[in-house]
Amino acid sequence: MRILLLAGASLLAFSTPAFAQKGEDLTATESTETPIDSLVVPEAEAAPAAPASTGDPVLDRLNALEARIRQLEARNAQLEQAAELNEGRLQSVETRAAKAAQFSWAPTIADTTGNFTFKPRGVVEFDAVAFLERKGGYDYNNGTGFRRARIGLEGTALKWWNYRIEVDFAGNAVNLLDAYLQYTKIPKTVITLGQHKAPFGLEANNSDNYNTFLERGMFTNAFGNAGAERRIGISAAYAPQETLNVAVGLFGDNESISRSSGAPVTATPDESRGVNGRATWEPVFDTGKIVHLGVSGYYRTALKSGDVEDAVRLSDRPNIRVDNGNIADSGVITGVESLRYFGAEAAGVFGPLTVAGEAGRIWLDRPSLSDEHFTGYYAYASYFLTGETRPFRGGNFDRVRPFKELGKDGLGAFEVALRYDHLNLENTPALARVGNDATSLTAGLNWYFNPYAKLMFNWVHFWGDNTPLDPIGVDTKGDALATRLHLDF
Repeated sequence: MRILLLAGASLLAFSTPAFAQKGEDLTATESTETPIDSLVVPEAEAAPAAPASTGDPVLDRLNALEARIRQLEARNAQLEQAAELNEGRLQSVETRAAKAAQFSWAPTIADTTGNFTFKPRGVVEFDAVAFLERKGGYDYNNGTGFRRARIGLEGTALKWWNYRIEVDFAGNAVNLLDAYLQYTKIPKTVITLGQHKAPFGLEANNSDNYNTFLERGMFTNAFGNAGAERRIGISAAYAPQETLNVAVGLFGDNESISRSSGAPVTATPDESRGVNGRATWEPVFDTGKIVHLGVSGYYRTALKSGDVEDAVRLSDRPNIRVDNGNIADSGVITGVESLRYFGAEAAGVFGPLTVAGEAGRIWLDRPSLSDEHFTGYYAYASYFLTGETRPFRGGNFDRVRPFKELGKDGLGAFEVALRYDHLNLENTPALARVGNDATSLTAGLNWYFNPYAKLMFNWVHFWGDNTPLDPIGVDTKGDALATRLHLDF
């Protein structure tokens, strides 16, 4: 470019000698030009002095042009540097604005480094149930109620620490659910300390926000309440790869248990304690195609039921929570020194189709009496009529995200489901209660408005043999139509 400018200047000088003879100063005539733009940039350096005259008009002209080119090059470099600086500042502002507050159903607030975050969380579930047919000695009640009414907060502190605290106000009572810290700096490992879910089965460790049916399987609740669910303790989860997860923990009791008041007359038994573990593996893990396998178990000792030492009680309702009547209830079984549980789980996702099932057995060790064991299982299948596929992450089902959200670009997602559920407590010792065998068949329809809100419908047909709410020998049967409006954030 400089060569072309010099050549053009030479030609101009030779073709207009009169102009060259006048020796006009080009730098002087151009000093009044308008700036290239009005952007605020670093102050430009002073223009270099005009080159000394050589006495040769043509050479002086060439020297002046060369000096002007150097000046323009310097100015161009300054403008490029200023543009880069402004772009970097703009990106920094945009990044800080994006990280400082992100809004979805609930805001997430963070510092620019991401070392500190804060997010409110909560769940609201409203149930309505009508029992269409009731046979037996117990009259299940129609009604409404809040299944969950939770509020809490979670976030990150000092980059490597996660925290969560959440309480539930359902049932006109206040219950502490989660209250824990997590340490995440160790590669592929998460250490959790506080009250949190103990490793158990697929349904129990899955978030309640992602349930396919209104309630989990009966044996999952009965055996989980005896030795899993939320308890105070410490656990470690290790994931050497995306498809393999192992978790183990040491746990005491839940914060809600009754404790000694200090007076010997009202002293309560020691808290129970034990170890829980779960391992999962997905031999097939691809978009829209997943095969999941898992095992879980626990061991607990120093058991109690209420204020009764060395005792346990197993029970559950017929997949409905508005009425508190149990369809299976072992009563208080005494003389139990320890509990042992083992369960197996399997699930498959094949496009819009999901199949899943679990089975488990619990053993009651009673050294001075006869040992007992109980079993339970469930199996279900679901299908998305709108084509979505159920996601999977970390050994558990994840949040369903409709292709088209209600009120935005479509009607949401629709899912149909069918489950068979069974809990067998027939070996209950005679001192507690003889009998107790419960079964249910549930058909479901789920309407996902968006990833955080859904409307669920369940038709539950249930029956039981020698159920606790009826006279011995009288069977319980019933049909219930239940619906739930769910919102979480």
